Amino acid sequence: MPQAPWRVGGAQRKGRREVQADAFNVGGDLATGRIAVAVTDGIGDTAEAADAARLGAEEAAAVALSATPEVGCMTARERLAASGITADASIVTALFDPALSCVQITWAGLCRAYVLTTDGQLRRATCDHSLGEHIRRHTSQRGPLPAYDRKVTRTIARHEFVTTSLPVRGITSVLLSTDGIARCLDDSAIRCALEESDPQKAADFLADAADLGGSDNATAVVLRRAG
Repeated sequence: MPQAPWRVGGAQRKGRREVQADAFNVGGDLATGRIAVAVTDGIGDTAEAADAARLGAEEAAAVALSATPEVGCMTARERLAASGITADASIVTALFDPALSCVQITWAGLCRAYVLTTDGQLRRATCDHSLGEHIRRHTSQRGPLPAYDRKVTRTIARHEFVTTSLPVRGITSVLLSTDGIARCLDDSAIRCALEESDPQKAADFLADAADLGGSDNATAVVLRRAG
């Protein structure tokens, strides 16, 4: 029976919101060593936004474990549409499979994935699906656009998901997070956390730091290469 080559830690904080509308789910297969992770961020400070996030995370991780992150996200979309829930959510889903030489990641919205390389470099594996990011990509505008950076252009329910693959070789840690982490912590703080050998301590540090510095829900799931 193969041993999973990744250790996982997850943490979330509510911040100053009325509702914890972030969610995450981790699934593992002892027979294959596969691990699937989904992190979601419900849009809105409501119970229904929390329901959308929870349903999306549970379905995406469960299906990705036996298929792919993209299939997991598409199934989450179908389940959300059939549920009658009118709220929506951002999502990032990843599959870690010992049989593959890459980490597969699918996302939509403002949830992010970061990797820490063996030479200590922090790299973003995703781009935000926001109106602000669209403006920066197609104009000379640079820097934050507060009025537009929170306007989500892709979600679980709307428009296409995006998938990428990253080679496992050279990666020490992976972070999946909601924008409550990224909007409060700069890259140096995230890199410092991911250098921690215990993924649960790293996740707790990120969630606690974001909770102190911001008002949004904050969720971090950290995966660390075993050995």
